[in-house]
Amino acid sequence: MKQFLILTFILLVNCSAENTTKDNNDEVLDNLWCVPKTDIAGGGTYPVKENPNYKSVSEVDAIGFLNENSRLALLKINGQVYAYPYDYTNNFEVINDTFGDVPLAITYCPITESALSFDRRLPNGEIIIMKASGFLYKDNLITTDANLKYYWSQMAIRGLRDSSKEIRLKTFNIIESYWLSVKTHFPNAMVFNHPDVADCNCDEDPVPIDYNNLLGVIHEHVFDDIVHVFSYNNFSNGIELDYTSVNGQDVIIVGSKEKVYFNAFYLPSNLSFAALDVNEFPNVLIDNEGNIWDAFGYAVSGNRQGSKLNSPKSYVAAEWAFKDIFENIVFHN
Repeated sequence: MKQFLILTFILLVNCSAENTTKDNNDEVLDNLWCVPKTDIAGGGTYPVKENPNYKSVSEVDAIGFLNENSRLALLKINGQVYAYPYDYTNNFEVINDTFGDVPLAITYCPITESALSFDRRLPNGEIIIMKASGFLYKDNLITTDANLKYYWSQMAIRGLRDSSKEIRLKTFNIIESYWLSVKTHFPNAMVFNHPDVADCNCDEDPVPIDYNNLLGVIHEHVFDDIVHVFSYNNFSNGIELDYTSVNGQDVIIVGSKEKVYFNAFYLPSNLSFAALDVNEFPNVLIDNEGNIWDAFGYAVSGNRQGSKLNSPKSYVAAEWAFKDIFENIVFHN
């Protein structure tokens, strides 16, 4: 009897290789999911968003939809900063773009308040177009591709069907910020512009700063991730530093409640860091060689100018979401 129950459990939670028909809303049978169907909700898909339009900070500010407290994601790549206000991304949840030869998808789940950027290149060399699937895994966004072949949990970064269960997406470092900070510290940023801002109701439910959210740094195991979480209250005195270890490597956490800023970097073996004064923001670190590093992990001066610190998978999300999705959480106080 015990062996029968174990076998039944395995059949329920593991993916099936069978092709199963799906209707126009992509409502699928239970045996396609690698996780219990009770953890899956929703259905249907969002539109694909490619080739996004960007405007200058001054142009977007003149439209007047964003307030100074509006939350957003910031990406820095090829020397340019890009801003993605959540008030605008909510209508798509996934934005596809290509920066030079790097195809990325910027994603935001308004329920779990989590923003991540994914590299759209799969290990087999395929470059996918991503979109929101309409499904949720434990109330978190499930991303898919334009052909509805692959499905991943955004926060767990875990494949949820047979086609994607072994594929761990690479992430690209982004940080969470807010509109006043962009205007003050990143005035040359390019801002994702909603294509129909006059009719998108983007200002009806503004997405403000939430100091109760946490930064999670993921220890990457395929089936049993461990997440280290940090509170804004850990970084309430200017720019402060904390440390942990993930994936067998030492990690430095840099944060500032005043600047609404978190980031995490792997520690190079030959460098040590100190926090800069908060008035130096968006520069945040100085190392033992005298190099200055900015909020994204780029060296902006010194003999390493132009270099970038590597980062573990990390992002900001609601505390309850981390507790729902991860079984192993290490709270840093």
